[in-house]
Amino acid sequence: MQSARQRLKKFHFVAVIASAIFLCSCQVNAVVTLDVAQSGSGIVTVSVIADKDVVDQAPNIVDDLRFDDAVAAGWVVVRPNKTADGGLQVSLKHTFDNAEQAGVLLDQLSGEFGPFKQMSLTRTGKDTDSTFKLDGILQVDGGLNAFADSALIKTIGGAPFAENLQQAGLDLGKAMTLDFVATMPGVVERTTGIDNVNTVTWRVPLDGSEQSVLTTSRNTAVKATVARLVSGLFKFLLFVWLALMIVVLGRFLYQRRGASRTPSE
Repeated sequence: MQSARQRLKKFHFVAVIASAIFLCSCQVNAVVTLDVAQSGSGIVTVSVIADKDVVDQAPNIVDDLRFDDAVAAGWVVVRPNKTADGGLQVSLKHTFDNAEQAGVLLDQLSGEFGPFKQMSLTRTGKDTDSTFKLDGILQVDGGLNAFADSALIKTIGGAPFAENLQQAGLDLGKAMTLDFVATMPGVVERTTGIDNVNTVTWRVPLDGSEQSVLTTSRNTAVKATVARLVSGLFKFLLFVWLALMIVVLGRFLYQRRGASRTPSE
């Protein structure tokens, strides 16, 4: 797993951001979604949408995108496709079997400068009554460095296109948006994000500030609990019914045996 994580950190899940920044007037919107099931398993999805200007001004951008490192790390890539307005959308997905693996996947999408830091997901309690805790920090404290390979930065002495961005008088926040969305099991008890029926959303700050994602949710599996109670009730009723049948059958056999001993007239 360690080698796969190292390989993936060289793959920038927002690779098309570089083109958007270089073109200055273009916009890229990225969304990272964490879907957690009651068992603690789930899926992490990355979706990046570049607007029509990116495609028009960089028509070969699809051919320039490389996903070998992501595929090698177990990510399923949905090939780039055109949006209704002529933009470009790229999606990646990776499943996880437990809460601990979710934190590892989010770490794969981040580097030294963010955007995901110290991310973790834990699950405690029983199957029918469990508590989930999502914790970590959303922060991009290195500007474009967060979306470039560290080896590349050392080689060229800075993040790609940083000079273009500065000359255009734009900040990173005007060239892109990055949202983190988490769907948690049960009822969200507290969160630092915007909660909409157990789906919480955060806008990742791109100015170096920190955004906590501390969120807890409690999942009480009502259906499972009721099912167990009903199952127990049925077992009890079945036991009572069998006991009554034994008593009735015993009385019937006793009466029949007594009748067979009575002398006929």
